Amino acid sequence: MAKRKRSTKKSSKSTRTKRRKSGVRRRTWDPVHVAEKLAPSVYSMLGLDVLGLSDDQVIELLRDLLVQLMGDRVTKPKAETLVNNILRNQKRIFAVLAAKLLEIVPEGELTPEQLEFVVSYIGELSIPFVPRLYREMKRLGIDLSGPLQASWEEAWRFRGEPGPVGYCPRCGFRAVDPTGTCMVCGYMLNEKELRKAVDFEDKFKEFLSTATCEDLRKALSEGRLFVDHSSASLSPNTKWAIEIFLNSKDRNMLKSIIEEKCNKPKKKLEDVLDEILEKIS
Repeated sequence: MAKRKRSTKKSSKSTRTKRRKSGVRRRTWDPVHVAEKLAPSVYSMLGLDVLGLSDDQVIELLRDLLVQLMGDRVTKPKAETLVNNILRNQKRIFAVLAAKLLEIVPEGELTPEQLEFVVSYIGELSIPFVPRLYREMKRLGIDLSGPLQASWEEAWRFRGEPGPVGYCPRCGFRAVDPTGTCMVCGYMLNEKELRKAVDFEDKFKEFLSTATCEDLRKALSEGRLFVDHSSASLSPNTKWAIEIFLNSKDRNMLKSIIEEKCNKPKKKLEDVLDEILEKIS
């Protein structure tokens, strides 16, 4: 009898385990198909109708995002649920949608409404797209320079690096690369413009007042300095540093400082004592 009881308990436990296993729910629907079906509703609920996209473009814009938001859920989501998830992370998700829109719409075909949407939301993802957006802005005759420059700066902060040093005199972006070319509008600065763009005059004066005699002589010998966001130095401190060649005025200033600071004959101890005694007498 005791053996049969143990067998019954074991059999009962096994049955419960099987029931639990058989009760696991599995997804029976295709998330891609559902995403494509819900995309138009989500598009409208987000207020994106102003973008004027075709049905196929709407699906292409939202499909991958919606599939990602669905995750591994078992039940089919409602459009309202997906919209709420998007709005909770609107800044980051709309930046992704802005970048995706630029993939969908070829250059030269953006509408004013689409351009305004992208510039408003591209934010931290803007760096590779700003040159195109600048061209689109010029093509459409719409001045969105302020918000586009703000997105450009935000993107560099997001990357955790200072980015370019100089401001372009043509487009106004802080986008002058080490070759002296603007990364946004493609303008190549001349020497005079380059000096002004990186604030060379003030940084050179700071160098003259703080450099050692050895560095001053080396600067005169090499005939150049590298300018970054905060200073001028003998060698580049960042990959964005811009090389500035010294002109005759710069060289004369260097020579004068060297003569005054480094070439004065050292006073003898007796002369120093005489000066001190003369002051206190």
